[in-house]
Amino acid sequence: MKISGSGRLSEGTINDELTVSGSAKIEGNFECNGFRSSGSLKGDGDLIVHGDVRSSGSFRLRGSLHGDGNFRSSGSASIGGVVIIQGTLSSSGSLRLGNKVEALQGVRSSGSFHIQGELLSHRVIEIDGSITAENDIKGEDVFFGTSLVRARKIFKHPFRIFGSILAKNRIDITGTRVEGDVKGRHVIIGRGTEVLGTVYYVESIEVHKQANLSNEPIQIKAEDLEF
Repeated sequence: MKISGSGRLSEGTINDELTVSGSAKIEGNFECNGFRSSGSLKGDGDLIVHGDVRSSGSFRLRGSLHGDGNFRSSGSASIGGVVIIQGTLSSSGSLRLGNKVEALQGVRSSGSFHIQGELLSHRVIEIDGSITAENDIKGEDVFFGTSLVRARKIFKHPFRIFGSILAKNRIDITGTRVEGDVKGRHVIIGRGTEVLGTVYYVESIEVHKQANLSNEPIQIKAEDLEF
């Protein structure tokens, strides 16, 4: 189904991809086989997508998003409910998420990222733009600010985490302010990072001389990384 002008969709299910290049509004819950928008889309309910979700325009959803493919946003997107993506979540634009997010195959963002709920992935979480997270971040590996290290410049805390950062393997964070704890197997606290809680590590810890820790790092056992 294609909408290239102005359209309005009622609650329902289609056995087709929904493609929006104009302006559209979904009134209620909607289910489709793939979603692509380069225009303006507003949704009042939940959106279930069997396939990939791709948005390069303006995407506003009050409800939850469930997708069994990948989610890719290069425009402006805002989702008020829970987001569950079976594939990867990637963003190079402005992304605001109001509830818990699960992106099972990884998260990558080079734009502006704001999330109120918990962020969870079974793979890597890599943020190189900016992020404000009101809750915990949990992943296999967590990397913040790798591009800042390469550029040899750091702005004042472009990554602000009001919860904790937990990783089953590696954590490497630069230019980050963490209100809670940092916990991983291998932990690198890079330049310009401030941790108000405690840093826990299993095998290795590296702290840059221009980082600030409120407490001394504590070594833990591998089983303490479970979450």
